[in-house]
Amino acid sequence: MTIDSVSVQGEVGSRKVSSIAVGLSRLFMGLPMLLLTVIAFRYITNPTHAAAAKGVALTTPEASTDTRVVGALALTIVFALASCFVSLQRLRTGHAIVMALMFLILAVRMFGFAEDGTTLAMGEQKVKTVGEIVFLLLNTAGYVLQTFFVKPTLEQP
Repeated sequence: MTIDSVSVQGEVGSRKVSSIAVGLSRLFMGLPMLLLTVIAFRYITNPTHAAAAKGVALTTPEASTDTRVVGALALTIVFALASCFVSLQRLRTGHAIVMALMFLILAVRMFGFAEDGTTLAMGEQKVKTVGEIVFLLLNTAGYVLQTFFVKPTLEQP
């Protein structure tokens, strides 16, 4: 085996690891994007039903309109993530957005637990909290993968 063939084999192996890292990163980011899309459409298309599932009654047209805005906010986050999802250069940024979002959601949820007396045993709190922790951990892993296993390219945005 020559030095050139070892170099080529190392480059091929490095590209394979990079390709796997990019695929996993996109999977990790795609899961919260999908969930946010579902939440957005639920709040935009039927805000009364979406809110009622949590015990909130929307009794005025204004309340319904304002609740639809929650869907718009979720879609805005999906749009930002989608712009990161399609670009190798911005995958890390997308993971950072998801990490910040999940961290802040968890912080506000913990504040709510302390302030409102909510517990993990109430309703869907445990499922939601575990999901947010999983999304936080997966996107932290994606950020690490992008940092250490994907070489920057000269890709055009």
